[in-house]
Amino acid sequence: MKNATVYIPLNTMWLKFRSVQGTNNAPDPRLSNMSMKIASVDLLEPALQQARNVMMHTHKGIEDFAFQTQENMADQISSSIRNARMSGGIISAISLLVGGIGIMNIMLASITERIREIGIRKAVGASNFNVFTQIIVESVVIAVIGGVAGLAASYGLVEILSMISPTENTPMITIQAMGLAFAFSALVGVLAGLIPAFRAAKLHPIQALRYE
Repeated sequence: MKNATVYIPLNTMWLKFRSVQGTNNAPDPRLSNMSMKIASVDLLEPALQQARNVMMHTHKGIEDFAFQTQENMADQISSSIRNARMSGGIISAISLLVGGIGIMNIMLASITERIREIGIRKAVGASNFNVFTQIIVESVVIAVIGGVAGLAASYGLVEILSMISPTENTPMITIQAMGLAFAFSALVGVLAGLIPAFRAAKLHPIQALRYE
């Protein structure tokens, strides 16, 4: 901004331009903000204290002003990023919960339709662990398919946003984030399949064969 900045006395600006407006559109030459440059970070606090003392003197002891430093801006940005991540985490957790419930319902319905099939498998020698493993694998496969579809949709959406967003604010998605999302998707598949798998493994072969 050096080539687009001009430093002139405040009274000169007031007399030449009359561009400062105050209450009720009446001209007001008073300053509303002021920038200061400190030589070192170590001198920041003493400089702010000196500036506060001067301002308190000129404002007749009324502290109707505030200081905004680069550290404050960095803290605000960090807080905004932290809040955004927390909100995204909560939304993701709700989505995973809903997806897990959906997978569990699908597997319970699938077991109900295949009770006689499970009974036949147990009758010919399949153990409870074999049935349990089969249901868990089917649940994980459903979750993995959903995770792959979600990753593809997320990647495509980020690419679309990167084409229409400004260069300095281009969104991006990392391999680590995609891997973590996929791992959570598979974990949800395992957790969602536990109850159906236990229910299928506990079926008695004779009762399952009699099921209509």
